[in-house]
Amino acid sequence: MHWTCRLAATILISVSIYGATEGKLSRQQEELINLTAEDAVERLCTGQVSATEYAEALLAQNQLNECLNNFAALQPQQVLADAKAVDELKASGQDTRPLCGLPFAVKDNIDVVGYPTVAGTPALHGMRPTNSSPVVTRLLEAHGVVLGKTHMEELAEGLTTINPVYGPVLNPYNNLFDVGGSSGGTGGVVSARGAPGGFCSDTAGSCRIPGAHTGTVGFRPSLGCYNAAGGIVPQTTSRDTVGVIARTVKDVILFDSIFSDCHYPRPDLVLKGTRLGYPVNYWKGLDTRTVQTFEAALEALVAAGVELVEFDMGLLTAEGAEIEAELLLAYEMPREVSRYLSTHRYNISLMHLVDQIASPYPKALMEQRTSLNLDAWPTPSDYYYNIREVIPKLKELHDRFLNAYNVHLTVTPTTHLPAGPIAQVQPWVMYNGKLVDTFDAYGQTVFLGPPLGIPAISIPIGLSTDGLPLGIHFQARPEEDGLLLAFSAAVEKVLPPMPAPPSTPACQGCTPKVKLQAANYSGVGQPGRDDVTSLFTLHFEGQCEMKHGIEFADSSNVHTEL
Repeated sequence: MHWTCRLAATILISVSIYGATEGKLSRQQEELINLTAEDAVERLCTGQVSATEYAEALLAQNQLNECLNNFAALQPQQVLADAKAVDELKASGQDTRPLCGLPFAVKDNIDVVGYPTVAGTPALHGMRPTNSSPVVTRLLEAHGVVLGKTHMEELAEGLTTINPVYGPVLNPYNNLFDVGGSSGGTGGVVSARGAPGGFCSDTAGSCRIPGAHTGTVGFRPSLGCYNAAGGIVPQTTSRDTVGVIARTVKDVILFDSIFSDCHYPRPDLVLKGTRLGYPVNYWKGLDTRTVQTFEAALEALVAAGVELVEFDMGLLTAEGAEIEAELLLAYEMPREVSRYLSTHRYNISLMHLVDQIASPYPKALMEQRTSLNLDAWPTPSDYYYNIREVIPKLKELHDRFLNAYNVHLTVTPTTHLPAGPIAQVQPWVMYNGKLVDTFDAYGQTVFLGPPLGIPAISIPIGLSTDGLPLGIHFQARPEEDGLLLAFSAAVEKVLPPMPAPPSTPACQGCTPKVKLQAANYSGVGQPGRDDVTSLFTLHFEGQCEMKHGIEFADSSNVHTEL
């Protein structure tokens, strides 16, 4: 049985088949959904709970949280059948470790046999791959269970996971706010206790920004460590990687031990005496709502004995700006998407896919990329100059900075501001009293790492003054994933526990949708009376407590259709 959160008529399945009653979880189910992945695996492998019971609890939770719109496709009967198959293997005496039936969410640009891979774009609706991505195969070989496909920004082009066709993913901490992107559905379902972990993909922050905005851990491994070759709707070969989102660093370590092909050593590490690069240029301009929480996190690190080593990486940032990211995308993405369509034998051309793109930003970019004359720009010489000259120079400069200050790790905010209101976050977002380009506001610290190929992680540190999650961002040198994860696990122990989101979403009973409008504000000066600063208006169809349960400073772009 297949259903998607927006398009199918038979979206609801009786909660009773999952063991819940009267729209509520049983006490045992509440305990199960709040387990970390590590604890859930321990119970599954020791027989304290069956894979079927655990899957039932997660399915019940996801039905109660349906209005958050985390899933692009979820097949409950298939999930239960797969969980039962693991239970039967275990009962027959076979070893089902390391995951023992743990369900795992998959971003909807990653191929899974039996599920469509839509990547949030209409032209791929209903397209089903004949092979699973290698990382999914690794999940299944570890006796994990696919827990559906999660919503994403269209073609992974964006930072908010607002989709005009499939709807927005709602932040579980405040249902009027976004979840970051482009892997917002995975971040949202892990945060809302609907999955213990899930796959994301990261070209320029798409694992880490959703982690920061949903109170979860978002991990981008060193480039090349997670094999998704041929099994992912691509953007660039020079920057793309699959990663994972979970609720704890220890869970990320568990998943990395299974999915990574690299297996870099993870040292025994204590925080006391660890030198941590503190690039002061990345700590300027924090949103006033975040200052107190970031300061508390840094104070906790210092109190644990971490030595913050201050330096200015402005030169590196300036050199990074020399990388023509759009040139790389313009050269690589049309080629790689065409290859994906051809390999899967879909009867779709690249131009047909571009014609049907629904989101204004990716549509404009892909129209430009596919209309460019490769004899004019970008030429092969332009492309290879960036690949062979600019990026290696940036990597060398990065190493020189870290060597000069004798550090292997750096710390920055993941984002300088928390999630934005869905009706007021694209293409401009309010940042310290001014409207700022969304990509400039949220990409300040996460864009530089991908061309370097370095591992990076966002760890939750608490809430902003208006109750939205925040994340702190650590990066290491290339191929030092083990060091990064060991350090992050030690840091997690000295930070306060991340508060869980409300157990009952205020949107319950409604379906979220957005409508496009023409945003005509130029970005210069204060917007006038006739200026429209948002691409989207947010609507709720159905009966829910949105108006009564959530404070919102400016609801002029929020409409409730009952």
